[in-house]
Amino acid sequence: MNRVSGHARGALLALTVLLLHLALFSDLKVLGVAPELPLALAVTAGLVGGSERGAVAGFAIGLGIDLYLPTLFGLSAFIYAVWGYSVGLLEERIFRSAWWINVTITAIATMVGLLTYALLGELLGETNLYTDNLYVVMGVAALYSLVLSVPLLGMWRWSWPTLGRPRR
Repeated sequence: MNRVSGHARGALLALTVLLLHLALFSDLKVLGVAPELPLALAVTAGLVGGSERGAVAGFAIGLGIDLYLPTLFGLSAFIYAVWGYSVGLLEERIFRSAWWINVTITAIATMVGLLTYALLGELLGETNLYTDNLYVVMGVAALYSLVLSVPLLGMWRWSWPTLGRPRR
């Protein structure tokens, strides 16, 4: 498989997951909270592909979700790119981790990413992002990410099989 094929698979994966999120997963609510699938997808891209691919995938995924959301345009793209990059950097430099650590990291990064989104959004003038319900949203979204990260990690590995970083 060449680089173009790997990037095409990644783009197809991101588009498919975004469409599934908007059409199906946004209606699967527990305690009024839907899965935060796009953020989990950006985080898992960083875990599998490293910091650079995580940032690029996170930005593209965030831009795709920004086209749908009525909030400040570019906020999701910025947050997802930062989290894709950060988690990828941690994976490259620190973790070199087992599957269960990647799953836990995805859940924690989803929680902190939602908090960052709410705080930054409020600072930039978006109202009603930081509410009393935010911590419930963060907890339920983290549980969703805990479950959904296993297939997402597998799909990124399928997408980028020969593009992966060499392991030490």
